[in-house]
Amino acid sequence: MQQTIIKLLKTGFKKDNSTLNHQLTLSAALAQIDSLFGCDRILKEFDTNITVPYYTQSEWGYRFYHSQQDAIHMALNFDGVFKADGYYVQPQIVGEQIDRLSAKDVLEIGCGKGFNSQFLAEQHPNVKFTGVDLTPLHIKIATQKASKINNLSFQIGDFNQLDFPDRSFDIVFAFECLCHAKQPQIPLAEIFRILRPGGQLIIFDGYRKAQLATFDRDLQMATCLTETSMAVQHGFAEIDRWLDVANSAGFHVEKTEDLSFAILPTLARLKKLSLRFLQSSWRAKIIAFLLPKYLVRNAIAGLLMGFTFDPKAGSCSYYKVILGRPKI
Repeated sequence: MQQTIIKLLKTGFKKDNSTLNHQLTLSAALAQIDSLFGCDRILKEFDTNITVPYYTQSEWGYRFYHSQQDAIHMALNFDGVFKADGYYVQPQIVGEQIDRLSAKDVLEIGCGKGFNSQFLAEQHPNVKFTGVDLTPLHIKIATQKASKINNLSFQIGDFNQLDFPDRSFDIVFAFECLCHAKQPQIPLAEIFRILRPGGQLIIFDGYRKAQLATFDRDLQMATCLTETSMAVQHGFAEIDRWLDVANSAGFHVEKTEDLSFAILPTLARLKKLSLRFLQSSWRAKIIAFLLPKYLVRNAIAGLLMGFTFDPKAGSCSYYKVILGRPKI
């Protein structure tokens, strides 16, 4: 069935939708989504414990459309042109901090299929890397891929209750996973606990720029649909409030940097894919019927993130955040 669906998708991709892409407004994008999914229906559905089903159902979609190397985070392309090398920018930044701190023990939370930790472990053979993720399928894939890497291991784990002793790691990093936290203070407190004094938490993630009510109605709807379709059930945290929570947990903020402009090539690529899926209503409805719902709903985020993460007019931003645990 998977091969049949892929053929259906590819046949829709033959049509040039560049004009539609250029002219598409946010209200038109919301209308397309509403006609296929029903915007209110999606927002009214509330599935508890959605994270594992979302990533399990979305696995082959991420691999087929996003990264065949099993990266599941945004590529950072600072020159405005999408290149797959952009998936390595975030782990390279972590690698720079590993060298700066002479770190020996590094933990990745929300490690996915192991792309980042595997890259870093190969680059730093004298550093011990551990990856934890809530999704069993991710850990299975990551473990298989890292079977010959002696300084890397993976295990199922929940960032709300990390199974490690106090002060176990020099660096903890998290790419696009802490946004799933219902109560950010809980994983932040856990990470602070397992970090050694002088250690760092390195984060790349999405945040709201301000309170949702400050944006116009269409942008509010687009923000909520983007979050829901990516299994961020409680919405992205507001960046300033989230940093206050981090300070309350004991961290000091070493650096924050808005990198929204650098994910625009990835978002343009995802938008184009989503438009190709949505432009034929009959094909989209057939595929939506055949495929798991969380996988299909990635098309919603793909279509809307270019609006919601627009550096000038959007409601959200993509940040690099480096937090430090004080040495004393």
